[in-house]
Amino acid sequence: MISTRRSFSNTLVIAAVAVLGMSACTSDPSAKRVAQDLVRTQTQNFPEIRDCMLGVIDDYDLNGLGDDALSETPDVSKPALDELKKFEADLVTCDPEGVTRPEGAEGSGPPTSTP
Repeated sequence: MISTRRSFSNTLVIAAVAVLGMSACTSDPSAKRVAQDLVRTQTQNFPEIRDCMLGVIDDYDLNGLGDDALSETPDVSKPALDELKKFEADLVTCDPEGVTRPEGAEGSGPPTSTP
């Protein structure tokens, strides 16, 4: 069975949601902007991966999605959390081998086989 450890994309999702928690205090930066900045930083030497991830970010309304994921109403939060999981999976497809993560970082390198 092939498994992957938590990765840069998971960090990106968490950061996007965390920024939304601060959005009540200030409107800048938006969750989308933070996600774009993280991608540009982590993928600066990998333009194809960068372009793919930026395209994924453009496909999602991270601001609304994060607000919904933080909702105390399960009918609102569950679908949003499911969509965040899809967002993460879509990001992983841009970098399935984990080349944008530093050596030794959680989730770096190719997927590992587990018995």
